[in-house]
Amino acid sequence: MFINFSKNIVTVVLISLLGLFIAGCSKTVKPAEVMSVENIAIDGYDPVAYFVSSKAHKADGTYQYVYKDMTWYFGSDENLQTFSANPESYVPKFGGFCAYELADEDLVNSDPQFWHIHNRGLYLFNDEDAKEDWFREIDAMLISAEGEWTRLNTPEEVSE
Repeated sequence: MFINFSKNIVTVVLISLLGLFIAGCSKTVKPAEVMSVENIAIDGYDPVAYFVSSKAHKADGTYQYVYKDMTWYFGSDENLQTFSANPESYVPKFGGFCAYELADEDLVNSDPQFWHIHNRGLYLFNDEDAKEDWFREIDAMLISAEGEWTRLNTPEEVSE
C-alpha cells in the first residue's frame, strides 16, 4: 500500500514538472491586432461611419478593403477611400476589443453597436453597462487599458 502511494506521488510530481517545463518553453501568444470573425474586422461595421455620421453602421460588404490581413467593410465608396488614405485614424483602439474589459485585464470581444469617440480615437464596448462604467473613471480606465494592451502585445522573453 505504501509503495503504491509513493508511486502515485512520484507520478503526480513528474507530470507536474513536465507540465511546468512545457509551459516554460512555450511562447506567449499575442492577441489579434483587430477583433475579427472569419477575417472580417469589427464584425462588418464601417469604422469611418462612427466618425462621419456618428452612427454604428453594419455594412453589407459591397465596399471592402483589406488591411492588417483582414477585410474591412464600408457603407460607401467615400468611406472606403477615407479609410484607405489613413487607416490608423479609423482602426478602433485596442483592436476593437472591449475597452472597459481590457482595463479590467480581460480580453473580451466588443459589440460594435456600443462605441464612443474620445480624443479622436474609437473605443468599442461589449454592452451599454461597460460603456457607462468606462466613463465613470475614464482617465484611470484609459491608463489601465493601455497598460494591459501593451502587456498583451509585448511578448515575454522565454528561454527554450
